[in-house]
Amino acid sequence: MGRVETVQLNGLELLFYSNDHRPPHLHVLKRGAWEIRVYLLATTRERLSFDLKWGTPPSGRDQKRLRLAVDAQRCALLAEWEAKVDCSGDTAD
Repeated sequence: MGRVETVQLNGLELLFYSNDHRPPHLHVLKRGAWEIRVYLLATTRERLSFDLKWGTPPSGRDQKRLRLAVDAQRCALLAEWEAKVDCSGDTAD
């Protein structure tokens, strides 16, 4: 597991899991409230593409912060994902 270095948002923990799977995504935790998986290629300036892993869905404010950050830093996030995530166990591409 590695912290995302490209984007940092107060109150949120952004992580890449080292033995994760495609498509490229990051995990975002708000301690004690929720964890989501945010899809880097599907998120746009207007829409946050995510799955709720546990808890209650993020507030509109948190979703906006995330979608704007991912949209603005997509290339850097994808490069960091490639550097930190080993998908060698993936069977589907």
